[in-house]
Amino acid sequence: MKNKHPHAAVVLVLGLAMAGLHLADLLLWSEADTGFAAAGSVWLRYIPWLAAFALPYLPARRAAAQPAGLQDTNKPLGVCMALAGAALLASGVAAGNTARYAILYPEVLSGSCPVWAAWADLLLPIFAGAWLLNYAVRAFSGFGLQRQRLGSSLLAGAVPLVFLWRLIWRFQFAPASLCRMPCTLRVLSAAAALLLAVVLIKIFLVPGLPCGHTLYAAGTGAFLLCTGLELPQTLFEAARGMLTLPDLLTGIGIGLFGLCGLVCAWEACGKETE
Repeated sequence: MKNKHPHAAVVLVLGLAMAGLHLADLLLWSEADTGFAAAGSVWLRYIPWLAAFALPYLPARRAAAQPAGLQDTNKPLGVCMALAGAALLASGVAAGNTARYAILYPEVLSGSCPVWAAWADLLLPIFAGAWLLNYAVRAFSGFGLQRQRLGSSLLAGAVPLVFLWRLIWRFQFAPASLCRMPCTLRVLSAAAALLLAVVLIKIFLVPGLPCGHTLYAAGTGAFLLCTGLELPQTLFEAARGMLTLPDLLTGIGIGLFGLCGLVCAWEACGKETE
């Protein structure tokens, strides 16, 4: 297959451009404390967000069905997975105090944070972070796809589950208002991370499955929405003291997971497995 790395370079440029524009929007044209648009139409802001979520599926058919760069070792992906895994694991550990308080005094937090939700906030990021760290090591030593040394599918399920949990939490417990942009943005970025996690598990646990086209689309969407949009949003709100430590680490983890999407999209634009 013809090498298509220039398309991946376009993804990188678009992600950086979206990050810069979103940061400028936060600083100049939005209400920092509420997230409402202070200038311009809020609906115009949704156009690049929705385009980043949906349009990558159009050129995805030209990507490699089985990217050669993901068959054994991939050090850039290992670095990105290690960073994302460490941030997610740290967010789970940071939620330990809330979980302990919810267990000791369930009647106090029963409305805002039930005991089962506190346990989910604690355990899911820890298991997902541990799986990502494990595969970060395997990205340097070899994923095992060629040697049939595959990982545990049970532990791998924690990765999409943690993003699914964040998606549900953000949409249901912190409802996304169409005019309050950060809420809607975080729903979209969690959905993009969830899609990428599902495809990554297919790549790693089902050797030979032609998922490269979907991997390109999911990786591109995750990079644009998670790294290009959520990461600047998280750092901006953290600088203003608006986030708790678990939320800060979760946002950073999702943003870094988007870098995994960039690497995957880059490899999907490369050589096909012989």
